[in-house]
Amino acid sequence: MSIGLVLLPGPDTMLVAGHAARRGLKAGMATIGGIQLGGLFYMLLCGFGFLSVLNAVPGLFMAVKIAGALYLAWMGIGLLRGAIKPAPATTEKLRIGGSPFMQGFVSTVLNPKVAIFFLAALPQFVGTGPDAPWQGMLLIAIVYALGFVWCALLALLATKAGRKVGQSSAMRWFEGAMGVGFFGLAGRLALARNV
Repeated sequence: MSIGLVLLPGPDTMLVAGHAARRGLKAGMATIGGIQLGGLFYMLLCGFGFLSVLNAVPGLFMAVKIAGALYLAWMGIGLLRGAIKPAPATTEKLRIGGSPFMQGFVSTVLNPKVAIFFLAALPQFVGTGPDAPWQGMLLIAIVYALGFVWCALLALLATKAGRKVGQSSAMRWFEGAMGVGFFGLAGRLALARNV
């Protein structure tokens, strides 16, 4: 189940591939660092029992869901704008939505579907004893360890592909496709329901 969650395309996959292709391996790895910090955030929420609050309080779930959808849509707009009207290679263009590290962290934390997945899956494996929070944290750590390996491989491949494509029109098409993809993810997140 962890491997399936890791391989399922989502914001993390798109962020890592996009930053690595456009800015190189260092940016891809920075994005992965932010995603891993987001995973640590979920581990702490699980350990202290706050993860279930997201499921129990519909207003909180809705707020996180809307914030996450708006953030993804904002990144999508930036990518589409860059694909339609390319700007000179400045740090402003490359920092759409913040640094790669912050984008990885914020997109992970503002994705309540990740929390809902953990809430649905973890009880089947950890039980309800006093060690349940620690076991839940360990299982979340396994998911993010597998995610690190997958995203690092993806960053390497995207970096090589980005070097070959460079600043050509193919890269603009890639950015446009990423922008549309972020809009799709934002829409899917906005329509997500609490379980």
